[in-house]
Amino acid sequence: MASIRHRFIKLVLSLLLLAGLSSTFASSTPREISWDDLIEEAWVREVQAEMAVLGRLGFLQDGTEAANKAMEKLRKKWDSAPIVTKYLNQRIRIPGYVVPLDASRDKRREFLLVPYFGACIHSPPPPANQIILVQPEPASQVDRMPESMETIWVEGELLGVRSTTSQGVTGYSLRATSIRPYEEAPPRP
Repeated sequence: MASIRHRFIKLVLSLLLLAGLSSTFASSTPREISWDDLIEEAWVREVQAEMAVLGRLGFLQDGTEAANKAMEKLRKKWDSAPIVTKYLNQRIRIPGYVVPLDASRDKRREFLLVPYFGACIHSPPPPANQIILVQPEPASQVDRMPESMETIWVEGELLGVRSTTSQGVTGYSLRATSIRPYEEAPPRP
């Protein structure tokens, strides 16, 4: 009787260990996402409707009070853009462009990741749900710090943290464990 109970306990412990290993393995494999995954469709439709109204205001001239008010309203909407919670606290992998927050070349410096070239630098910043504050972990895999507007892949844990930076308002932060130059993924079989 004792040996059956002993074998049963060993089996249960083995199964628990196997389950723990498989969840560790699953959580260590980042899920590749796109920028579209980080933006709510309902919010996009809402902004498009507001943009259509602003489009009818095409007669506005830059620098006028009416144009400034319209732009301020849009900026507030973008800075308060809702985030998608589906991927929060999960390991993800996402490509994007680097926007430095300072002149430091330190491998551990924070920077912004944005979906298109020139965002936050040569044009108004994108909505907050399209800007990620990247915070390299001390043990992250970084060969060198990427240059401004360089395209990279970033892997790590995605968090819903709104931050105001010198370059724009972020809706997300990412604890980066890997920062690598962008290379297109090989075609899937």
